[in-house]
Amino acid sequence: MRRLVADSRGSMGLEFALAIPILVALIIGVLQFGLVLNANGSMRHAMGEGLRLAKVDPTASDSAVLTRTRQQLVGVDPNGVTSLTFARGTANNVRTGTMTMTVQLTPVIPFAPIPPIVLTQTKKVYLPV
Repeated sequence: MRRLVADSRGSMGLEFALAIPILVALIIGVLQFGLVLNANGSMRHAMGEGLRLAKVDPTASDSAVLTRTRQQLVGVDPNGVTSLTFARGTANNVRTGTMTMTVQLTPVIPFAPIPPIVLTQTKKVYLPV
């Protein structure tokens, strides 16, 4: 029995077998977090470019603003955009433009049934008279 307890052969394999699932889960989690941050930044950039068009060109139609926004959405699946709205309005006697975008991301975790990740952003800008 003492020889069996003192024998350390195979201990490295056992430690590896215990550690690798934790490391793989950590790597996949970091990857998923990075993809969500990338989609968030891409949404903010695209919405900013669309609203910039509305500010620079007051005659631009709402559909032109939304088209510009979709064109600038880089790194995100275009089919994942579930809603994109742009509305002009007035607040405190000032013209405004409000854009809201919702994007649905598919998780990259292969072994767990996780629901889609939904990101929603709203931006409001003042428009020239």
